[in-house]
Amino acid sequence: MTAALLAEPTTQPDVVIRPAPRREPPFDDELPTALAAPGRYDCRLPFAEPPRAVPVWRPLTGRPRSLPDPAPWGRRLLVGMIETAAGRRPLHQLAELLSPSVSRGIGADFERAARRGAPHWLHGAGVRTVRAAEPVAGVAELCATVEYGRRVRAVAMRLEEQHGRWRCTRLQLG
Repeated sequence: MTAALLAEPTTQPDVVIRPAPRREPPFDDELPTALAAPGRYDCRLPFAEPPRAVPVWRPLTGRPRSLPDPAPWGRRLLVGMIETAAGRRPLHQLAELLSPSVSRGIGADFERAARRGAPHWLHGAGVRTVRAAEPVAGVAELCATVEYGRRVRAVAMRLEEQHGRWRCTRLQLG
């Protein structure tokens, strides 16, 4: 019986490929024009008409001329922190660039690593990218990627203008 089944030729292929049905509704530009127009039973929504002149978001006029571009400034600050973690620069050299709370926090972080007997992960790190945004005048928010060996870590900083200079007021090492 098995020999007869094997000898019999089959006319249908073993695998049939069929297109999968769409899982999303079509976009407005994919609808036929007859469906895109309102039908006779479609009612207007009971909302007031939007104003004709829609305000457009524009970036701020810019930072004060005395402040440098925050992205290169933040990169140099990160390099300074890496040099501090490696022991090539004392932390008090960065004190004017950091708020007191950030300075205490990064100092405690370096001390904790020293008590464990291992260098801080910033010790052998290198800065890969730095991106900056200025949500309001005198404030810049930076995100950076720092490479440590085969790992990549994130760093977030908030810079605020104080006495005509940038100062790091928040720091998050990822």
